[in-house]
Amino acid sequence: MLKSMTAAITALSLTFATMTPAYAQGLDREDVGKLIIGLAAAAVIGSAIEQNRNRAEPATPARNNHQWNGINRNNGWSDLNRHEERSRQNRRTLPYTCLRRVETRFGTQRMFGKRCLDNNYRFASRLPDRCAVRIWTSDGPRNGFDPLCLREQGYRTDRRN
Repeated sequence: MLKSMTAAITALSLTFATMTPAYAQGLDREDVGKLIIGLAAAAVIGSAIEQNRNRAEPATPARNNHQWNGINRNNGWSDLNRHEERSRQNRRTLPYTCLRRVETRFGTQRMFGKRCLDNNYRFASRLPDRCAVRIWTSDGPRNGFDPLCLREQGYRTDRRN
């Protein structure tokens, strides 16, 4: 910010210096006064910018969910947020039993069956639509979700058979 302000003031001073006609007698009292006032204004602006940059942010008290006035609220027995973290992880864990291998005329394809996920996964309606696939087999179309796409979206399997 200070560099850009200095560059702008320098550019303006050079612009005005070239616009005024050159005097043979030099500077008079009025020109010297203008020069001193301009330099003082530039110094005041520069110091204000420097003070603003160096101003420390007010200290905010640190908040800790487990402590209040130095006393541990849960007495070390358990982490109060652990259940919430587990439920968040479980939302992204798909049942391995729903992973199917489907034979098509192009070879074997893997997919999570839609009906199996609807029955065994509570958050099946929240799966990303971009991962939905429809595979044509000799028995007709199969609807489901692409496992690689779901992995890219942050989902994983529980790997239990």
